[in-house]
Amino acid sequence: MAEELSGWEILRQLFRDSGLPELADVITEIAQEEGVDAGSIITEKLRQTDTYKQRFKGNTDRLAAGKSVLSEGEYLFQERQYTETMKAYQAGGLATRDNFASLIANDVSIKEVQDRFANAYTRVRNAVDSNDAPLVNELRKLYPGISDNEIANSLVLGNEGANYLKSKLDIADIKAAETETGVKSILGANFLGSQGIGRAEARIGLSKTAEQKTGYEQASRMFGETSTEGLQQELEQENLLGQTSKRTKRLASQARAQFAGSSGITSGSLGKKKQI
Repeated sequence: MAEELSGWEILRQLFRDSGLPELADVITEIAQEEGVDAGSIITEKLRQTDTYKQRFKGNTDRLAAGKSVLSEGEYLFQERQYTETMKAYQAGGLATRDNFASLIANDVSIKEVQDRFANAYTRVRNAVDSNDAPLVNELRKLYPGISDNEIANSLVLGNEGANYLKSKLDIADIKAAETETGVKSILGANFLGSQGIGRAEARIGLSKTAEQKTGYEQASRMFGETSTEGLQQELEQENLLGQTSKRTKRLASQARAQFAGSSGITSGSLGKKKQI
């Protein structure tokens, strides 16, 4: 029967099994100095060595910040989980000890890393890989000084939470739609993003707003309205949020009544609607 291992021997074997022979050697040296039965002393002295502190730098940084530290087993398990997640998203290059140390020191859970990949990394990576200029240009404004190819990585490793990253990218998508249509939203990209409006929806709604605006401005002047203030906002609310505009409804009705059957202004030219 194999001899039962003592506490320090178990710890040494843990490091060997985890590919950390340098720490196993440190344990051996300390054991030779303190005696093989001085398990608690060996463990404490091991944790005070520079080799240990560098290997478990996340714990070292946590301790310096007044946080509780992970056990060696928990630390190594967290590293394995990070690695699996990163490889699943073809981002194995991020699976480094330094990156793990930063994530652990900053209390970034495995779930949070997974959410950052799902909500931010993939979207940014796809934008860069597909040369999506409108969106990439917005990302450059959000993250100046970071190369296009590094933006996605920085989102995974940074201090911004997954939900916050998603909201920022949603807003960037709206601004990209503004660039594509040449129409700056009166309601604003932040507001539209908060309403769950996606880029494609924004592009369609803003384009429709631009098409309708000229016709309604013409109708306003024709029917004696001197001000068109707020018209674009009303059209955006109608086309993007489904909120009926009393003004556009009235103008279209007046146009139909006056020009029905003629080649003048029609409901089609006032918004390309069959019914209002």
